[in-house]
Amino acid sequence: MAESPKPAKVATFGVRFESYDDFLVEYTDNLRRGFLMLPGVRNLEPEQAVRIKLSLPNRAILYLSGAVSDAGADAGKGTLVKLGAFTGEQEKILGMCVNSVLVDPVPAAVETVPARPLSILLVDDSPSVRTELGAALRARGLLVSTADNGLLAMSAALKQEPDLVLTDVEMPEMDGWTLLRMARSRKKLAHIPIVFLTALSDDMSRLQGYRMGVDDYLPKTLPPDEILARIQGVLARRSSAPSTAVESRGLRGDLHHVRLSSVLAFLEAEKKTGDLRLDNGDDNAVLRIINGALHDVKNLGRWKHPHERVFELLSWTSGQFELFALPGGEFEFSTKEPVSVTHLLMEHARREDEAAEAARRKS
Repeated sequence: MAESPKPAKVATFGVRFESYDDFLVEYTDNLRRGFLMLPGVRNLEPEQAVRIKLSLPNRAILYLSGAVSDAGADAGKGTLVKLGAFTGEQEKILGMCVNSVLVDPVPAAVETVPARPLSILLVDDSPSVRTELGAALRARGLLVSTADNGLLAMSAALKQEPDLVLTDVEMPEMDGWTLLRMARSRKKLAHIPIVFLTALSDDMSRLQGYRMGVDDYLPKTLPPDEILARIQGVLARRSSAPSTAVESRGLRGDLHHVRLSSVLAFLEAEKKTGDLRLDNGDDNAVLRIINGALHDVKNLGRWKHPHERVFELLSWTSGQFELFALPGGEFEFSTKEPVSVTHLLMEHARREDEAAEAARRKS
């Protein structure tokens, strides 16, 4: 149920879905069209500004704003609010919640657990970052504890596990890289999402972080609302992943941070074997890599030849990648001759050069 508005210039509410079924009904009725029903609210004026803290059944929280559209909706039992446009991250979080309903519903016993504020451990040697970012996240409903280096952060996490660690990389005594390595090597902390609060400048540095188990990279210049949305996205991805997938998961990351060409070059150099799963929200594919070479492609899309599909995938600028081990060494759909990744990357670069030259001549 919606809470009573707090006394402020903008009416503020908290709306929480106790179950995935309640969410699905509201999503199909209103949310997918950019609206939200405030049940039991009847004292708002038309066009009045509204701010809403929306708690989803997968524990994600969205902070939304909008204006009253219909103060007498639901036969006078509630108020319909026209929401502002969702950000890309908010759309992704809502989509994950819908997929949870359709693919892997959460048991009722889990759904009824009361939502609690997310706990974040903020690690940074800068007092101003700890103070200002910590205050901004607390104002958005998070429980924030702080540490000024990785050593103190390890101690704090062992005493009380946070939902997520948000850490700087360059710090005295123990830096973010060491904190990440030590956390991933301890059974008690290995499952905790870790986000680097930094902007590493090259693919190889970011790929190294993904190899070690970092979940995301956030530049310190991001607005607090965007940092919160990205944190929620990391937690939503973690909660929606099957436990067996988490156990077998290897290299994973975001193609916005590391290009697919760099990922494939690394797999070839390290002679890795596994299924590289790619998903940008609208399309997905699986590349079967054996000893660093491409053996097959699952889901060719509009292409007939696997190599053409790979060239299309190399043009992706966003999406998720994840390398999964092949269970028992069984190669279910690997039936084609292997091809060198270097050969594919060189051919892709040649085609891009030709396309750029043709465009230059036209102009």
